[in-house]
Amino acid sequence: MKWTHVLGVVVLTALLSIGGTFFVMEKNYEKEESERAENELENGSKEDEKEKFVSTVDTSGMGWETPTFSKRIDEWKSGDEPFVGNLVEEVIQQMAHQKIIAEMKEGSIMITPERIDILLQMVEENKDKYERHETYLDILKRWKKGDFSIVDDDHNVLMRMQGGKLPEGAATGIASEEQERDYIFQVFAKEVDEVFGTTEKRN
Repeated sequence: MKWTHVLGVVVLTALLSIGGTFFVMEKNYEKEESERAENELENGSKEDEKEKFVSTVDTSGMGWETPTFSKRIDEWKSGDEPFVGNLVEEVIQQMAHQKIIAEMKEGSIMITPERIDILLQMVEENKDKYERHETYLDILKRWKKGDFSIVDDDHNVLMRMQGGKLPEGAATGIASEEQERDYIFQVFAKEVDEVFGTTEKRN
């Protein structure tokens, strides 16, 4: 009777031990599979993100930097002859190219706070010479605050004012910060960690 008891306990212990080992091994396997699936999903989504990146640079040869206009803005001083109205529209529109998505872009001028200030001063000092000075000031004042949340609309308003522009040049959206950094590097040959202003839509 005692041997039967001992044998039963030994067999029961062995069965529990084997069952426990299999249970632990199965749980470890499930955990490893789950981690592997998560890693694959994470790596897959990172690769998808890389694949989704689309440059906003117009490589047709028309969208490159316009150094003549950039220089004229940078060198303008209070009291100097102001730009004619359609040139003000053109330079603001070309500055917007940095932050928009469009099939075609004719010329580009890098946005800097200094250039925005110069254009603001020029327009404010010469309002009587600009029929559309209110539109220019509205855009430039928002940009001065770093608000580019409707820069695509700004661009298209200026484009319509100028007339004769091809429809492919219309903004169809706003570039992401990554696209904008890429644009600045490709078009203006400058590397920036952060872009000036925000393009988040405001309520």
